[in-house]
Amino acid sequence: MELLDKTLFEDEIIALEQKIDSNENSDNIIAFYGSSSIRLWDSLPQNMTPMNVINLGFGGSSYPYCVNYFERVFAKLKPSQLVLYAGDNDLGNDHSPEQVLQNFSLLVDLIQKQFPNALIHVISIKPSPSREYLQQTIEQTNKLLRDKITNTRNGYWIDVYSKMLTPENTPNPSLYVEDMLHLNEKGYDIWRKEIRKHLISL
Repeated sequence: MELLDKTLFEDEIIALEQKIDSNENSDNIIAFYGSSSIRLWDSLPQNMTPMNVINLGFGGSSYPYCVNYFERVFAKLKPSQLVLYAGDNDLGNDHSPEQVLQNFSLLVDLIQKQFPNALIHVISIKPSPSREYLQQTIEQTNKLLRDKITNTRNGYWIDVYSKMLTPENTPNPSLYVEDMLHLNEKGYDIWRKEIRKHLISL
């Protein structure tokens, strides 16, 4: 594990704890957990209706930070399913695909230990134009994560990567806001469609 700044994201984690405390319905709740692509998905609960969903994304987090804060965030919540998204920032911070897999595996182990019957869904790392230089690395990482989760009990893979490419196999800029890293409404519409279809199919 990398050396983490234990104060980074503290305010956001406190806000997540408060959100969980004020949540009135935890029956069959599906927790979306991960980085800013989850955090900024403001319409997530409405997009997944009638499924009971809670958005637990924070900052520009990575798999190491998801591991670091897992026990705090889930101390009072027992989700029946978790949907994970991270890896973007890991690779942007020069982590290798193997390092991402290692940290991802630590998170999966934590989930299985704390919630042995929970379903674990993993969203593929998206192909953003601002990180097009990482496209081959993203594809390598996605393969490692997919192989890991599909060989894990109660583990499932959700492919959004292939749906977000142009016909030339490059990241589609029309799916992103100005920074070409975060999704716009059109980008989230692809996520809504693919993730909703996947969850309902189960």
